Amino acid sequence: MVLGNVKKYALEYIYIIIGAFLMAVSTALFLLPNQLSTGGISGISTILYYLCNYPVGLTMLLINVPLFVIAMVKVNKRLFFKSILGTVLLSVFIDLLGNLSPITNDRFLACIYGGIIMGIGTAIILKAGASTGGTDIIAKLLNKYTTFNIGISLAIID
Repeated sequence: MVLGNVKKYALEYIYIIIGAFLMAVSTALFLLPNQLSTGGISGISTILYYLCNYPVGLTMLLINVPLFVIAMVKVNKRLFFKSILGTVLLSVFIDLLGNLSPITNDRFLACIYGGIIMGIGTAIILKAGASTGGTDIIAKLLNKYTTFNIGISLAIID
């Protein structure tokens, strides 16, 4: 039985890594170079990147600190630690991939492909019982204390 739990937890962490990487690919190689933005904290970070040239990943990490303080008290510890991992990985991956050339310079294609890849990455992370911080945490808190679905909450908040 212990081996089954180890396998389950290992898979969750692998999913978090894969999901964060896909989200970073979407941001760094499709959306950001084409001056497109997602919603939530990454959207705010993108705007700050274009206004002040702040690194997107680092800005996301710093903005998430107060949300993680709230989450530390309000959500279970496993979700909290998995979400910190997801947030840190996403931030690091975005800044590392930011040095690569964009996959396309066509804004329409970047929007389509970036959105699809972002959605897949987000779904993988949420399926692993984690988040990448920001509005994901707010949506999880809404889900915990109300009957709101996480996906609907994310769409409304973003």
